[in-house]
Amino acid sequence: MGEYAIVSENLTKIFRSGKRKIVAVDHVSLKIKRGEFFGLLGPNGAGKTTFTKMLVTLLIPDEGEAWVDGFSILKEPIEVRKRVGWMMGETGGRALYWRLSGYDNLMFFAKLHNVPRDVAEQRIKVLLRFVELENDAHKLVMNYSTGMRVKLMLIRALLHNPDILILDEPTLGLDVESARKVRTFLRRLVDDLGKTILFTSHNMYEVEMLCDRIAIINRGRIIFIGTPREIREKVEEIKIVEIQLAENGNVLDDVLRRITSLSVVNEVLSKEILERNIIIRVSVTDHATAIPEIANALRGYNIESVHRALPTLEEAFLKLAGVKIFSMKPSGVGVGRYGRRR
Repeated sequence: MGEYAIVSENLTKIFRSGKRKIVAVDHVSLKIKRGEFFGLLGPNGAGKTTFTKMLVTLLIPDEGEAWVDGFSILKEPIEVRKRVGWMMGETGGRALYWRLSGYDNLMFFAKLHNVPRDVAEQRIKVLLRFVELENDAHKLVMNYSTGMRVKLMLIRALLHNPDILILDEPTLGLDVESARKVRTFLRRLVDDLGKTILFTSHNMYEVEMLCDRIAIINRGRIIFIGTPREIREKVEEIKIVEIQLAENGNVLDDVLRRITSLSVVNEVLSKEILERNIIIRVSVTDHATAIPEIANALRGYNIESVHRALPTLEEAFLKLAGVKIFSMKPSGVGVGRYGRRR
C-alpha cells in the first residue's frame, strides 16, 4: 500500500433504530494516492461524513476494512490517529471545548499529540496569524462566530503536522476572503509539502479548483471516480446551450418566457446577471435546432452569443448523482437553485 495514503475495501456502516435500518455507507472501496488532493462529493445524506468518520476511527464499520498510511482503522486506530489530521466543519465547533480559549484549546490538543511545547507555541502563533485569529486567541470559544470556530478547527488538524488530512467541509461558515486563503493554503500543502488531502464540499467552484480526482457518492455507494474533466465528459450527452445578452436584469423575465416557450428547450439550468450582461444556460433536445430557434426568439435583444456548452462540474455531478433540482418551465419560470459560478 506504499503508493496509497488511504485505502478502503468494502467499507460499510449501518445505523439501526428499532426495526429501521439505514445503510449509510455501502461497501465503499477507494484508493487515494499519496500527495493527491481528492474530493468526495454527494448530496446531503449520501454518506460522505459517515465515511470520513470511519477513516479517522470515530465510527467503527459494520463490514469492510480501511488503511490510513498503511495502518488498519480496526486493528491500529491509535497509529491512524497519530498520522491523520481531521476536521469536521459541519459540526460548528462541537469538537472544541467552548469554555476554554482558542489558544488553550490548541495547546491542549497539541499536548495530546505529544507536540513539544516550544514547537506547539511557535506553530500555533504562525497558524493563528495566518487565519487572522491572533487577536481573538484568548477569547472563550463560546464567544466565537461559526467562521472563527471553523478556522480554529483547521489549525487543530494541522498541529501535529500530519501527512494526511481528512477535511469535511473545511470552508463552511467562512467569509469569501477567508475561504480563498484557506483554499490556497490547502493546495500549497499538497503541491509544496506533498501532503494528502481527502476533502468534502458542496462548493463546486472550490472542488474544481482544488481536486486532482473526485469520487461521487450517492446513497452510500461510489458511483463515479475521475478527474473533474472526466466527470464532465461522462455526461456530455446533456445538450446545453448558453445564451449571453448585453442587457440588464430588468428584461430577464421576458427573456426567460421567450426561451421556455420553445419546445426544443427542456430546462433552464442557471441564470446570472453581471452588470449589463445576462447569461442563461438551458438544456435542449438538439443543438442544431435549438441554437437558431433561441436566437430567433430573442430578436430585438442585444445578443452577444448563443452557443453550445459543455456541462459544468455541478451539472455533471447532479446528473450522475441523480439529483433533480431543476424545474420544467413552471409558472413564473423556475431556475435551478445553484447559479453558475465563475
